Amino acid sequence: MIYFWILVYNLIVVPIGFIGFNLLALVNKKARAGVRGRIKSRVDLLNFIRKKSSRRETFLVHSASLGEFEQAKPVIRGLKALRPDILIVASFTSPSGFENAERMTEVDHYTYLPLDTYIGMRIFLHKIKPSKIIFVSYELWPNLLFLAIRYNIKTYLISARLRNIEFKSKPLLKSIMKTLYEMINNIYAISEKDERAFKNILGINKIRVLTLGDTRYDQVIERAKRRIKFNVKKIFDDGFVLICGSIWPQDARFLFPAIKGVMDKFDNFRVIIAPHEPTEYAIEMVRDWFSQYDIRVQTYTSLNGVSDSKVVVIDTIGLLAELYHQSNVAFIGGSFRGSIHNVMEPAVAGNPVIFGPYYKNSREAEQLLEVGGAFCCTNESEIYSLIFKFIVDEDFFLKSSKAASDFILNNLGASTKTVKEILELNENNN
Repeated sequence: MIYFWILVYNLIVVPIGFIGFNLLALVNKKARAGVRGRIKSRVDLLNFIRKKSSRRETFLVHSASLGEFEQAKPVIRGLKALRPDILIVASFTSPSGFENAERMTEVDHYTYLPLDTYIGMRIFLHKIKPSKIIFVSYELWPNLLFLAIRYNIKTYLISARLRNIEFKSKPLLKSIMKTLYEMINNIYAISEKDERAFKNILGINKIRVLTLGDTRYDQVIERAKRRIKFNVKKIFDDGFVLICGSIWPQDARFLFPAIKGVMDKFDNFRVIIAPHEPTEYAIEMVRDWFSQYDIRVQTYTSLNGVSDSKVVVIDTIGLLAELYHQSNVAFIGGSFRGSIHNVMEPAVAGNPVIFGPYYKNSREAEQLLEVGGAFCCTNESEIYSLIFKFIVDEDFFLKSSKAASDFILNNLGASTKTVKEILELNENNN
């Protein structure tokens, strides 16, 4: 079936996708950045190839975007620590990943992954000559995988997850996904549930599927350690602090009235609000809402020392992970809009996490709910009641806080296990 689907992919999907992507670039800024970035990447890659020693082994680590690269970081550090002789090339699909990814010293070259045409990928692999290709989480490209088989390049899918799909009613989808996963040598699932799901699709074959865990837990701890050193202003001197991370207007509709209700009950209640995008419009929206109740709102950049108001809005980016360590409880945005944002950073800071009904896109949110480190609220009344309980019931708050931080700590170690498997250092690795 591999040859059949590869033929269909190259005769139908690739031409339509190639034309569509280039047409989209005419009207879409992000797609246009991708086209320009790939053109520049070809030149930069040639310069890198000319300088590198042909005798040094190369690993290609591919991330779809910035979030996946965050998962790859602890693995990249581990690989370079144990094998300083190798070269690591980090590739990206999205401009947001390529342009915003931290330039780690462990990565020897950053590049865009070419569009997945047979000829384009063949040229790309001939230039880099990787001995291993490491895919992060989910993004797989058929021609890249097919050519890796032809050139005997070992492939790995790390922090692999499989969404719940009823394949019995979708045999065509199962056939396509089975073909895709059959072209990978090693799949390292984030949980036993995901391992079983992969094995259910693959059936009896030689693909190696193991549960090694999610490398994101290791990275979120690493980021927390590093950000503690950041020179971030202390916002409040006292009080019970709620931080609202990555807030959208849809979240504010339910969240802000609940906040107002709690403020009416507790004079020492403080709030940090971080809009998902700290635009002038978003900042004014926060100010306007609270000003109708004569509640003064200060911006983070205007602070000269600790705030003397009850509400501070974050009008800059890059601070949220550190600010979780200045709060008691976190509300995570996007959860009344359709897709929840990162719940791991508040959890590692020991914040019990509150969110709305749209959280199924996040496995971590679901698991935090199960262990008692997170709580789902569907309206302002439930948000109000939960915050009220956190303030008046110290045992409940401490128990929830410990559950959140323990959830992160209990899932550490995936990166070390993944590195050992990739480098074939485990005793049971055949």
